[in-house]
Amino acid sequence: MIACLRNTGLLLVSLLCSILIHGQQQELTGIGSDPNHTSGYLPTFFKKDHVKGSPYLADGWLRGNAELADGRKLPEPGKVGYFNFDKMNGRLYITDGISRIWNYPSDSVNSFTLGDSNAILSFVKDALISRTRFLQVLVRSETGYTVYRQWITKLNRSNFNDAGYYTTGQRFDEYVDLFNYYIVYPGHRKFTRLELKVRAIYKALPVEKSRLDSFFSEKSGSVDLNTFVLLMQYINEKRNG
Repeated sequence: MIACLRNTGLLLVSLLCSILIHGQQQELTGIGSDPNHTSGYLPTFFKKDHVKGSPYLADGWLRGNAELADGRKLPEPGKVGYFNFDKMNGRLYITDGISRIWNYPSDSVNSFTLGDSNAILSFVKDALISRTRFLQVLVRSETGYTVYRQWITKLNRSNFNDAGYYTTGQRFDEYVDLFNYYIVYPGHRKFTRLELKVRAIYKALPVEKSRLDSFFSEKSGSVDLNTFVLLMQYINEKRNG
């Protein structure tokens, strides 16, 4: 009698475990098809926000022109072309605006100019600084100072982490633009790279101290891009005057 009860108890426990395991399997099986529990790379507990910034110079196509390394000009005579530039890979894109898109790597392009009604940007290669990287022309002078800006675009990946009681990082991927600035001295034999700060500009242009004093009479600290361009144009004008 005792053995019978013991066997019956074991059967009940075994049956109960089987029911629980079966129920859990059904629950886990259901998760795979539940739109609120989509599968993916685990672990992930948040949804990324939309990417910020862009690897391209503009959000859309721009009017422009380009000179290729073989001397050809784009767009070709009698044709229409729209351009964009991949800042990360140094690749120039052109479309006919209908159905075709061409792309040109850095070594196949000498220079290009892109723009719209708000701004025109010109890019060249200057062998004194780099034979491969495009530089945006900020100020150009045959007898005075020439000024360039180099675009460096990097992708910062989302690194958001939620520890429950605090969060760190950002929820979105972001393309970030960094810049190097260059001054090429008169005669086009020497150049320097500098930051847009008053002290750095004085250090780069010691022979122009009196003109810098006049321009910066009420300015100190950092300098924005527009002020820097106006300064270099002012110095070139005074040199030529």
